Amino acid sequence: MLNTLLSKTGYLFKDVKKKILLVEDAESILLAINDYLSKSFQIHSVTSVRDAEMEIQNSLEENSPFDLIVTDIHLSDRTGFDLIRFTREHSKSTKVALITAYEINDYMEIIYKDGIDQVITKHSQMSLHDIYVMVQKILSQDIFGIEKYFSDIRTFFPSEMDNKITPGNKEVFSVTIKSTIDKIYWINTVAEVLKKEKNVPIATSRLVMDELLANAMIRAPRFEDGSFKYQRRNIETSMLIPYDNIILDPEDYVIFQYGFYNDWVIIACQDPHGSLRKQEILYRLYRHIAIDPKNSLPQGISDSHGRGIFLLREHLTNLVFNIQKNRKTEIIGMYHTQQDIPYKNISIYEKD
Repeated sequence: MLNTLLSKTGYLFKDVKKKILLVEDAESILLAINDYLSKSFQIHSVTSVRDAEMEIQNSLEENSPFDLIVTDIHLSDRTGFDLIRFTREHSKSTKVALITAYEINDYMEIIYKDGIDQVITKHSQMSLHDIYVMVQKILSQDIFGIEKYFSDIRTFFPSEMDNKITPGNKEVFSVTIKSTIDKIYWINTVAEVLKKEKNVPIATSRLVMDELLANAMIRAPRFEDGSFKYQRRNIETSMLIPYDNIILDPEDYVIFQYGFYNDWVIIACQDPHGSLRKQEILYRLYRHIAIDPKNSLPQGISDSHGRGIFLLREHLTNLVFNIQKNRKTEIIGMYHTQQDIPYKNISIYEKD
């Protein structure tokens, strides 16, 4: 009925504001998020799981389900996890996201098992813009690009860089990685640039870049039968071992980006395969947080791979995974040089 009325009046469906249910029992936070998002979305706000469930049921009876529910974890009557399960049972088309003032790692088992891919932390530097970007990406499925987070940033490609290696403020340099030699050169070069310009510890930047490029160059490319192109499995230890001196096939070339935006350092990587999966990311994060009662060590400490994802999240202020299945993976790492934010978001966007 709504689509018919809109078409008769000449309006396009895309002009209708998406419908969001915001569930938060801290009034100041509720009002701040509501005010910020209401310019672009149709916001309904409640403070409890009970009221949220009633809103969801009413919306279904009116044949106007919510497009997205953003809920706090700790609420006055129950938890955001309870609400997410209710939503998935009754309104399968509705997307979900969490916000919390607590340490996300304490809930990693539930997050992993429930497949929750968006958790924003409420801290003293909580950015309403980050919440807006999350909502916009979830609802539009337009997920790729550093400019989603820094709208006026400019990207330079090799032909525009004039042999420079140091970006200016609000600039990102984008280069193509074709081999192990390229990888080593750019890791070493960029590590020195980040140390000189922003005092980023070289060990930190090298770890981040090495993990991003290893995922894009070595783990992502596969043959049609699913076997890896640039690494092999050791039969005795079952460990995956990368080949030496890799030269990528043209269809496997990797885009590597680095730059600055005020106090932010940005490092990103794109591969043309889209083989990484949300459940794999959540599983690896969970494995490296969950403790094995037999030895009091992380369960994933002996895994053949996966620790890199955990280390990326630990060393960066913000880590974003953008995945279009079997087509493209983009991982964006953001490091704030003036803030030490202990609670790390989970941001995984995966589309078919």
